[in-house]
Amino acid sequence: MPGVIVGIVFTTALAIALISTGEIAGLGDTTAFLLLCVFSVVNVAVLVLRKDTVDHAHYRAPTILPVLGAVLAFVLASPLTGRPAEVYIRAGVLLGIGLLLWVVNWLVTRRQAPVE
Repeated sequence: MPGVIVGIVFTTALAIALISTGEIAGLGDTTAFLLLCVFSVVNVAVLVLRKDTVDHAHYRAPTILPVLGAVLAFVLASPLTGRPAEVYIRAGVLLGIGLLLWVVNWLVTRRQAPVE
């Protein structure tokens, strides 16, 4: 339960900080940029995971679709679209915060005994 409370407090503080540092349109641009980055990574992951073999039948998208998805998402996230520099800065700060939180989580959880 304390983890849930910490998560809610941190998310609220992050939302307040984001709202106070820019306009809603800028936050929307940053969200769209980060989503395009995620879409690009997911499409690349689809191509990488195709190498894994499985014992059952499953859906397999035609190769051209994830390739097109990754390339188009990358192009739309690139500076070629005329996206303002503040979007890249804000996204970099958010990714840095996420990386910092991951390091803190890793340091805390590696000290805990493994559950058997």
